[in-house]
Amino acid sequence: MIRNMKIRNKMFVAYACAFLLIFSVVGIVIYALVTNIIQESIESELSRTTEMIQNMVHTTADVSIKNYMRAVAEKNLEEAKQLYRQVRRGRITEQEAKQRARESFLSQTIGTTGRIYCLDSDGIMVVHHKHSLLDVDLSGLPFVKEQIRRKTGYIEYDWKEPFEKKVRPKAVFMAYFEPWDWIISVSSYRDEFIQLINVEDLNKRLFSLGFGKSGYPFVLDYDGKMLLHPYLEGKHYGEYGDPKLSAIARRIVEEKNGHFDYLWKNPGDTELKEKVVYFMDIPEMGWVVASSSYYEDFQAPLEAVKFIFIGALLVGLLFMVPISMGIGSLITRPLNELQIDLARAADGDFSVRMRQFSNDELGILVQYFNTFMEKLEEYSSSREKEIAVRRDAEQKLIAMDRAKTLFLASASHELRTPLTSILGFLKLMEKSFQKQFRSHIETLANGEVQAERFARNLSIVRIEAERLGRLVNDLLDMSKIEAGKMEWRDQTLLVQDIIVRAAESVAGRAEATPKVDFVVRTPESDAAVNVDADRLHQVLINLLDNAFKYTELGSVTLSAVEAEGVSHFSVCDTGRGISEDDREKIFDIFYQAHDVNKRSSQVLGTGLGLAICQQIVEHYGGKLKMIPAESGGSCFIFSIPLSDKEIV
Repeated sequence: MIRNMKIRNKMFVAYACAFLLIFSVVGIVIYALVTNIIQESIESELSRTTEMIQNMVHTTADVSIKNYMRAVAEKNLEEAKQLYRQVRRGRITEQEAKQRARESFLSQTIGTTGRIYCLDSDGIMVVHHKHSLLDVDLSGLPFVKEQIRRKTGYIEYDWKEPFEKKVRPKAVFMAYFEPWDWIISVSSYRDEFIQLINVEDLNKRLFSLGFGKSGYPFVLDYDGKMLLHPYLEGKHYGEYGDPKLSAIARRIVEEKNGHFDYLWKNPGDTELKEKVVYFMDIPEMGWVVASSSYYEDFQAPLEAVKFIFIGALLVGLLFMVPISMGIGSLITRPLNELQIDLARAADGDFSVRMRQFSNDELGILVQYFNTFMEKLEEYSSSREKEIAVRRDAEQKLIAMDRAKTLFLASASHELRTPLTSILGFLKLMEKSFQKQFRSHIETLANGEVQAERFARNLSIVRIEAERLGRLVNDLLDMSKIEAGKMEWRDQTLLVQDIIVRAAESVAGRAEATPKVDFVVRTPESDAAVNVDADRLHQVLINLLDNAFKYTELGSVTLSAVEAEGVSHFSVCDTGRGISEDDREKIFDIFYQAHDVNKRSSQVLGTGLGLAICQQIVEHYGGKLKMIPAESGGSCFIFSIPLSDKEIV
């Protein structure tokens, strides 16, 4: 039905639905935000009030404790002064005065377990009820250091007696009697002074912190007795007469810190109402302070938001009807003409141009469309020319690649013949020099040096010629692989035989490096693979040759393991390893890893060996991978599918 309606009606329906949807979403979001703000306001206010109560109790306790302990310390200081005055008058000896002071100090108890003790300026205990601590140097204790530094005043620290399981806050007030160098210290645990707090005075100050219409703070002790409360003061939660209300107070006492919602009924209320409470404990006093309030005290703004939203929705709907109809008629009139021109453009007529009938958004759209069609027409023409140019360039690139491949194959083949002759004559020259000429040259003046230099230079020429030969062979193999002309003479071979042949081929190299152990591990089964023996041998020899090149001490391991229908070949060494930057590039053509040990003058390569090995392994559906060895070297691993054919 909607699909067949006129556009102006569709627009009205669309506008109405969009308006209702947006207005509803916005209203819900606003309502949720206001609710959240009110909730956060309640929680913030309750939390802040609870912290204020906690701080107020702490402050009251601090003042009471300090005043009490100051009075005790000053009283005992005055007693010491009176005894000292008697010494000055000659009535008693100083030793008798000190003894009387000790007896007086030790006879006093501060709180439940608190005592009076005295230290001198060096931290030596001169008065203490425990004889084992007398004349003991306690200057290493942090709080004693502070007492020595200050000598007078109030300090707090955490302390645990040997028989106690946890530390507790302790308070000390100090007075200094200079003639005897005594720091008179009145000491006790803070939690033993709860009786010093004036609850009545605290009650007046707490209830001045009320908020909302019904919010108020209250205080419980750890035993569940209500110390401060507008209605329940002095009652234990077991005496409320309502199990539900008692359970709320019990939960506050058990959790000690936190907040939660609950249902509560104050005297005079007819029903339970939702309430929230925030509470914190004061461990040294065994109190839990809390602040609570009814949620209904904060609901008035939500009702106002609800009525404003409904009124705005009705007014918006009334104004929307004529506006949507008028806009619809302005749009539908020019659309018929636009449809005709768009249909021509859609059929591929890039020369079509629309007639501009206004300067509004539709008129601007016509300008953009006409500009687009001009660009499209130009692009269509240039694209055809570009396609022709690219096609010609592609043909030239193909021809150049073929020429490169043919050149490498031809040049490599032509270079192998003279290089073979050069290597033969160089080996013959080395042999003849050693057997026939060297002994004659060494008889001449400075002949030994000249002979050795000649032999070394001849060896360098031979080594470089062999390297050039390997490069030519690698280039020829690479060109054959790229051209798809590599000949593969596959046959079924035992994996054991492949490993043994490779090991025998590098036996001489292994003997020439006595500091490197050559380890060969062959599979115990008669596993076989269908491969070109020479090509697979080429891969293993190349990997082994690289392993011996870059391993000066340790071991080189050649192994093959059968698993899940494939044979895993690996060559591992304990050499210098390959840096992380080079691991992804070592299989690229002509790439050589960075020589971190600066052995470039000793270890040379063509940069083609690993690339050719990768091509050979990929021919058999495998992938040559390099992983760092646990010993710090490198492991090259590849897999070849096992063959189910019989060995010929």
